[in-house]
Amino acid sequence: MSAGVFVPAPPERRARRHWLIEGPATQGRVIGALLMREMQTRFGRHNLGFLWLFFEPLLLGTMVGLMHSAHGKSMPGGVNPFLFSIVGYVPFFMFRSVVNRAGSALHSNLTLLFHRQVTPVDVMIARNLLEAASVIGVIALIMAMSAWWAEVWPADVGIIFLALLLMFLLCHGLSMMLAAGVSRWEGLDRVIHPITYLTMPLSGAFYALAWLPPSLQELLLWNPLVSIHEAIRHGMFGNAFPSYFDLEYVVRWILVVNLLGLAALRSARRKLEIF
Repeated sequence: MSAGVFVPAPPERRARRHWLIEGPATQGRVIGALLMREMQTRFGRHNLGFLWLFFEPLLLGTMVGLMHSAHGKSMPGGVNPFLFSIVGYVPFFMFRSVVNRAGSALHSNLTLLFHRQVTPVDVMIARNLLEAASVIGVIALIMAMSAWWAEVWPADVGIIFLALLLMFLLCHGLSMMLAAGVSRWEGLDRVIHPITYLTMPLSGAFYALAWLPPSLQELLLWNPLVSIHEAIRHGMFGNAFPSYFDLEYVVRWILVVNLLGLAALRSARRKLEIF
């Protein structure tokens, strides 16, 4: 039997293989460095300033929960009104924070974008991961405290974290579109904050669709935020009251806004004059 002859792969194939291995690793290192820079810029280097990342949504969620539970009204299924409110508001905090900070993301990191390895997408991913980490950490703490203190165990932890992941992906796509828009029209940044507050009553954060008339339910379900909040409540409270959500519809929204966001950031490069 004749010995086989080793034939090296063509240079093009070797280069493509090298890019497939090194490309994601390089991007991961860049995003990690951007995460650390963002934490140091926002929270400082000393006295565990990064804990404010978790304290802010926890404090605001607690205040909202206390205000709603102060009425003393019982809820369907014996659901704790404080827990219902905080589980609704904290995920909306992710939406509000990611979207509100999108306008300043590129301009505050403009000098970094002169480096070939750093792209606008990397900047947006790093910023948005930081916001998502705070909310996911607070939700995990809320579930642990509700199980220990109020003896309320989540009905389905998996669907809670799936819904939070979908919330992050949806917010990330929207933030890329807004960041690209602000790079072209600076006045857009002034209207982002009011719009996020106006979306709060339409997000389903503070009410269950089961409490509303069917015609209003159908109308609100066009908003993907409503399905996400309904899924989180279903994962937390189970069948205490009916839940209505369509996560496939949310995924379609995610695909659309992320593709549009990537295209918008690509077209915004010339405006930023960094390439």
